Amino acid sequence: MRGLINYGTHCSINSIVQCLYETRELRDLILCVDEQEYQAHNTVAMNLKALIREMEENDRLPCDPGFLIDSMSVYSGMSFKIQEDSDLVFTCIINALADGHRTGKGIGKLWDIECEEHMRCLSCNKVRAVLKNANSIPLLIDGALPNELQEYMKQYADNTRTACDWHCTNCHRKTQLEITSKVVSLPPVVCMKLGRVKNTGRDTAHIVKMGTRFAFPETVDLKYIMKGPEASVSAIYELYAVVAHCGTHYSGHYTAYLRCGIQGWYLADDAHVRLCSWADVQNTYEAGSNLYDRVAYMLMYHRKSSST
Repeated sequence: MRGLINYGTHCSINSIVQCLYETRELRDLILCVDEQEYQAHNTVAMNLKALIREMEENDRLPCDPGFLIDSMSVYSGMSFKIQEDSDLVFTCIINALADGHRTGKGIGKLWDIECEEHMRCLSCNKVRAVLKNANSIPLLIDGALPNELQEYMKQYADNTRTACDWHCTNCHRKTQLEITSKVVSLPPVVCMKLGRVKNTGRDTAHIVKMGTRFAFPETVDLKYIMKGPEASVSAIYELYAVVAHCGTHYSGHYTAYLRCGIQGWYLADDAHVRLCSWADVQNTYEAGSNLYDRVAYMLMYHRKSSST
C-alpha cells in the first residue's frame, strides 16, 4: 500500500480514497472509464483513475491526490480548504462517478441500496409505498438500540419511526406519519455510517461527538433488513474498510483501516501506512477518555462470494 500526501485539511479525502482503492469492485471498473463518458466539468473519475493507477505502482513514496481534490472542488462547488466530514467526501466522489454513462453508472450502482418505505397516516390509516435509493445505511447510536452490528441489523427489521406535522392528502388533516422501511435489493458493496454526531441544543454550538461503544464483526448477515423472498438471497458481507476519527467534532483527524487480502489489516494515516491487527480495528468500537482515541465513523462491507 502507498500513502497519500495531506495538504493540511485533506485527511478525510485521503481516508476515503484508500477505502475506494481497496474496493476491488470499483478498482476493476474505474480502469475501464473513458473521459468521453463525462461532461467537461466532471473530471473526478479520470483523476481518480489516474491516482489509483499510481497507487498500484511498486513505489514507497506517497501519492499526490491534488488533481483529484481540485476536480472534486470544481464538481461540487466546495473548496475543501477546511476539513469536510468523511461521509460528505464519500458522497461527493460517488455522485461524480455515477454522473456518467456506461461504466460510470455501473460504478455508481456498486453502493446503490434500494429501499421500500411504507408510510401510514395515523389518522386515517392510509398506507402509501415509495421506493427510494440510498448509498449507505445509517447506524443510530442510541441507548434503546443494540450496540452490536449483527443484533442491530436484526432489530432494524422492525425499525419504525414517526414523522410529525404531516398533512395527509387522503383525510386532509395535519397529523403524524408512521414510516417503516425494508431493503428491496442490496448492492455488491455496502457502506454504513455511524451516527456519532449529536446536537444537544438548538444550534451548532451544541454539536458533540459521541464515543459510545458500537461493535461490528468482520462478517455480518444482512438478510434481516431485506423484504420478502429477496431475503433468501445470500446477504453475507465481509468487512474490508473502516474510516476512523480522533479529536472533537470541530477539530480532529481521519484515518482508514483496510484489509488487504491475505496480508491482513493496514492502517493508512495520510502519507504513512503500516501493518496492524484486527485487535487494532476493534479498538475503534469506542473512545476512551483520551481525546486522541480513534473511533469508527464509516464501515465498508462487500458481499462474500460463494467460493470463499
